[in-house]
Amino acid sequence: MTRSTPPRILVLLTTHNGAAFLEEQLDSVLSQRGVDVDVLVSDDASTDGTGEILARYAAASEDRMRLLKPGVFGSATANFFRIMRDADVAGYDAVGFCDQDDVWVPGKLERHFNVLALPNGLDGRGPYSGVSSNVTAFTSAGERQLVVKNQLQRSADYMFESAGPGSTFLLRPEAFALVQRRLLAPDSVADATAAHDWLAYALVRASGGRWFIDGESSVEYRQHGKNALGANEGLSQYVRRFRSIANGQFRRNALGVVEACLEVASPPERGRLEWMRVRLERLNYLDRLRLARRVSEFRRRRRDQLALAGTLVLGLF
Repeated sequence: MTRSTPPRILVLLTTHNGAAFLEEQLDSVLSQRGVDVDVLVSDDASTDGTGEILARYAAASEDRMRLLKPGVFGSATANFFRIMRDADVAGYDAVGFCDQDDVWVPGKLERHFNVLALPNGLDGRGPYSGVSSNVTAFTSAGERQLVVKNQLQRSADYMFESAGPGSTFLLRPEAFALVQRRLLAPDSVADATAAHDWLAYALVRASGGRWFIDGESSVEYRQHGKNALGANEGLSQYVRRFRSIANGQFRRNALGVVEACLEVASPPERGRLEWMRVRLERLNYLDRLRLARRVSEFRRRRRDQLALAGTLVLGLF
């Protein structure tokens, strides 16, 4: 059935000293074709003119852009958690996340909403709760690289990785509401997790929702010195990830996600999550071997599976 009106999509944008690239990003979001876009913004103590750019765009947007009261949040994750708690998604057909320094492909939202709207998904197995995609990393020097995230999803990959950059995410309102409720619940551990996009993907999957990772790049993913994570490619990123594994941070992050997922787990996922929590908490020699034998369930990319297995067997995890 064809819709008589374009879908309404709420985009959640967080900013912090992003004046250098913010206008290009806003233009790419507000000019998305085939959808009606509203933008909600949370700024984290910007001092570089970001606030003035946001105010100007909001004044010219004919109520399509709204600014939350600026605050001091200290990290991109904390800022996203704030906007996810405060967003009112009533009346919207989907909710997306947005960084301040990327550029969106013109048909990004339309393409991904059309996937979300499929009653049986692309494989006939039921609708998707969320969509994400590959991205194209680029630099000011003109270098470009496709960052592939759409490898085959694994049964427990959500415990160890996100579905890709959060800037590619589009969620059904009920899926977003699931994440929002956990962030608002005073007894939840959700807001202690390491990343908003990883948390969203994990909660959706753990609760029984389906997720589609699109092989077509939907975001021009700008690389520069202030990126929180960058494209996760190259020697410097491998070194950073190895250090996070060796110092125990990655294990703690994964354990935090597992504990958050247990709050929403569907019956089929609960046993898998309980098994994982015991292994990650105790992590003795036998636990490392058990985890190493099952790494194909934990990461989508083969080389990441092998790297994880190696750190487990060598006692570095």
